[in-house]
Amino acid sequence: MKLQAVINQEPLALIEYWAVDPDYDGKVFRSVWQDYRGNTANDEDALRVVTQAVLTTVAKPGPRKVCVRVVDVFGFEAEVVSTVGAA
Repeated sequence: MKLQAVINQEPLALIEYWAVDPDYDGKVFRSVWQDYRGNTANDEDALRVVTQAVLTTVAKPGPRKVCVRVVDVFGFEAEVVSTVGAA
């Protein structure tokens, strides 16, 4: 199957859009960085999204929740929340 070959060789090629909220409150997702197919502002490849985001945020004491949301070419959405920083 051709789709399975793409998934095995380059799974990130199936990402349509992804975004980052570096101060996620657990309720409202506020994207401050995003990339999507066709966006050439982040790189020259209009057929793929970039695989790395670099964000500059204001320092704050204590831990920070970072949320990343991803939508694939089939419309499926997933998100990951990670707590970073000192407790």
